[in-house]
Amino acid sequence: MASASDRATGSLFLLVALLVFGYYTLWVMALPFLAPEHPLQAFFLPRVYAIALPVALLLLGLSGVGAFLASVVIKQGKKKAKAA
Repeated sequence: MASASDRATGSLFLLVALLVFGYYTLWVMALPFLAPEHPLQAFFLPRVYAIALPVALLLLGLSGVGAFLASVVIKQGKKKAKAA
């Protein structure tokens, strides 16, 4: 059974994910149809970042996973060399 702290943390993560998804969806799907001088445009970055930011986050995440896997493989290689 999840504790109250776990539920609060999960709810917070879910809320943040929903806010980010809503912001990004509005930014990518709705803003191109609004006039450039519309006041809502002031709350969003230029559209070039709609592609650049997710690509940068993806590369950062893949680099982190790759670094973790490389460290595990190196540690296991050292253990096998030590045992032999």
